[in-house]
Order: sequence, then structure tokens, then C-alpha cells
Amino acid sequence: MLFWAVISIFSAVFLTQAITYLISFRNSCFKKKTQLSSESSRLEAKELKVKREVESLERVLAERFLFYDLTCRIAPLLDKNDLFAKFIQEIHYLGPIEEAKISGYGSFEQYRKFELGRGIKEALYIKTSSNEVIEYLPYFVKILGLCLERIRLYEKLQQLSIYDPLTKIHNRRYSMERFNEEFRRAKRFNHNLSYLMIDVDHFKEINDNHGHLVGDAVLREVARLIKVNIRKIDLAARYGGEEFSVVLPETNRAGAIMLAERINRQVCRQPIAAFDEKISASVSIGLAAYPENSIHPDVLLETADKALYKAKMSGRNRVCWF
Repeated sequence: MLFWAVISIFSAVFLTQAITYLISFRNSCFKKKTQLSSESSRLEAKELKVKREVESLERVLAERFLFYDLTCRIAPLLDKNDLFAKFIQEIHYLGPIEEAKISGYGSFEQYRKFELGRGIKEALYIKTSSNEVIEYLPYFVKILGLCLERIRLYEKLQQLSIYDPLTKIHNRRYSMERFNEEFRRAKRFNHNLSYLMIDVDHFKEINDNHGHLVGDAVLREVARLIKVNIRKIDLAARYGGEEFSVVLPETNRAGAIMLAERINRQVCRQPIAAFDEKISASVSIGLAAYPENSIHPDVLLETADKALYKAKMSGRNRVCWF
């Protein structure tokens, strides 16, 4: 009987302790669950907040990059207190070339210092207005990369549309646009304007006797000599075939004659080296000036063309005008 009484007492004590432990463990688990739930809710709220800020940033950036111009500046179309200015305090690009730190509202010229696919992709940190740091935003890198790629493609297409691929000077279409602009400006402000038409003498014979590659080299060299003798405000172009044109703003007829004669002398001064050959070349030049020759753009062009014809009919290798 005593044995069973002792066993009963120990069983009761053990059962009481077990129940107490289970109750304590249950309370501890409930407390931890509550803490985890609270932490999870806090993390979810933080994640949602960051997600919303990222989405807001993406939307603002998309809107801003619509105004991204070819000089690589974000157009300051909005007030400094707008969402863009408030949202981004600092942007850091940590690349192998250098570190570029750009304030949120300002110049983005540093972009050009980073090759596409380098620098930008190394690391990117954005500190939001709430001072939370979001590390490496792939969409942001993608936007920047696409933006730079589109700018370079646009610049390349623009180059192809206004430059002659052989001589690397402007083409006829662009030169006509600029001529009409300069003519309107000269007429509006009563300023001078001159126009040169330049033709490489006996160019067909050069092609026939030496080949088209040599002929192309001659055209490139003549274009170079024209370009190095004009001012920055002047515009040289390949008019077509072996003909070139030069628009001369703020230049009267006397000034145009001096320039034309200098170009003529430069071309004739020494033979042009082309593929181990020495090609003697010369040019005939006709010119016209506003307002001396005409007050109408089409008539001015026609006068320059007639002056060129006069130079060729007079023996070539000379400058003529009316």
C-alpha cells in the first residue's frame, strides 16, 4: 500500500509539472507567434512601402526620361519640390572607371562617362526620401541602358541622315535646309550671305584612268581641304558626285572670292596621295552673294551654278562670279 501511495504522489507531482510546462510552452509559443506575426506584418508593411516607392520611382523616371534630350540632361520641367526631387535625394554610381555622385535634381552628363554595360551595372544605390536604401534596382539599370542605347542609335541615325558617308561632310539635303535658314536670317536682319559651288575638274578622267577607289580618295581630300579653310559657322557639303557647296553666313562677295581662291590654291598646291599614286587635281568654283546677286534664294543658287559653268567653260581651275 505504501508503495502505491508513493507512486501516486510522484505521478501527481509529475503530471502537475508536465501540465505546468505544457501551459508555459503553449504561452511561450503563442507569444513567439504573436511576435513573429508582428515582425512579419512589420516586414510586409516595410516591403510594401519599398515596393510602392520603387513603383513610384519607376513611374516618375519613365515620365522624366520622355524628356531626356540628346545632351544627356534631365529637362527641369517640374518644380524642385515635385515628386522626383523629393523622392530621390542621392544617386550613386560605383563603377570601375570612377564614382559619379549626382544630386537628384540636376545634370546627368556623367552618364556619358560610363560605357554601356559597364559602370552602371556594377552597383547602384538609391536613398529614398525616407532614408531607406534600395540596393541594385534592375529596372533602373535597364532604363538607363536603354536610354543610352536609344540616344546613341538616334545620334547615329542623325549622323547618317545629314552627313555624306564618303567625305564625312554634310550632304545636299542638310545643306539646302541650312542655306534656306541662313537666307531667311540674312534677309530678316539685312546681313550678307554667300554661296560657293565647287566642282573637281576632269573627275571622270581620274575615275577612268585610276579607278573609283582613287577617285573616292580624291573626293575625300578635296572635302578635307574645303573644311579646313572655312569657319565654324560656315557649312560645307557634298552637293552630288564631284560637286561640293559651301554656305557662308555673314560673308559678302569680296570675302567669298578670297575664300574661294584660297581653296582653289590649296587643292592645286600639291598632288593628292591616293593608294601609292599622286593625283594632280584642281577645282572650278562659282559663287553668288546676297544681296548683290539676288534677293531670292532660288535665283541665288542658280547664279552660283551659272558662275560655276562659266568657270568650267573658261578653262577650269578658276573662280568666277557675276
